[in-house]
This record gives sequence, C-alpha cells and structure tokens, in this order.
Amino acid sequence: MFKTWNASFLERLRSYGTLEGTHPSYHLKLSDPASWRTVARLLREEGEVEYFIALTASHKPPKIHLRYDLRSLLFLTDIAVSFAVEETQKALSVADIWPAADWQEREAYDLVGIEFEGHPNLRRLLLPADWEGHPLRCDYQMPESYNSIPLAYSPPDAAV
Repeated sequence: MFKTWNASFLERLRSYGTLEGTHPSYHLKLSDPASWRTVARLLREEGEVEYFIALTASHKPPKIHLRYDLRSLLFLTDIAVSFAVEETQKALSVADIWPAADWQEREAYDLVGIEFEGHPNLRRLLLPADWEGHPLRCDYQMPESYNSIPLAYSPPDAAV
C-alpha cells in the first residue's frame, strides 16, 4: 500500500507558486527562483522525494527555463518543478540534496550556459574546457574550426 501527500503538504507547496495536477503527477511552477533550495529540501525531507529523474534547461531569451523532474517512490508520486532565471543570473544548485543532479547541472552549464550557485564542481562535462560558448543557446554561433580541425559539415555528393 502506498501513501499520498496530505492536503497540508500540498498547501505548503502552493505557497511557493502554482501547483497543477493531482496524485500521482504534479507540476509546481515556482514564483521565485530564490525559493528553489527551500522547496527542494521540503520535497526531499517531508515529501520523501528521493529520486532525481532529470533536469531540462532551455534558452528562450532573455531567460533560461529550468525543469526538474523528481519522484517519490514511497508516495508513488512524480513532481516537476520549473522556474526561469535571467540569462545572466545563477540558479541554485541542488547537487547536495540529490547527488544525481551533479552531472545534470554540469551538462546544463556546458550546453546552455546556466551557472549553478553552490555546485561543488561546475565545469564542462561534454565539451573541451577551452570550448567557447554554449551550443544550446539561441545566440550560439558554431565556430568554423576547433584547434585547426574544420567543423563545417558538407554532405556527400549524392551523384557519386
């Protein structure tokens, strides 16, 4: 048998933004990104959300949108938490709350350019350390070469 989150817990989540959905799937849209670590601790400790599924980051100028997908196995409940920060603003890291967030925050930093305040090891994950820019940003311009290696792609001639 599984438990469900009680009304008072759901009301506490609503105090941080807009809570949509019903058991077993919720989406919390935070009204203030600065409350993210407080909400993360609440979910981890009282909501028993112990499973970090995914972090999605997207660049829609002038903001970067973040979505965290999480799961409580005890309550058989999924919750997505989303918020947006300005392009130049840092988001708060939750790598100490959910260790699985460590590499996913590094990936978001590497590809989208979002910095995570409090991250224990924020450095590139997929691209070389000297790579310039963040490829999944809307304003990214692909370089013509990297260390004298041409990066332009020319499809093969179909007539050959």
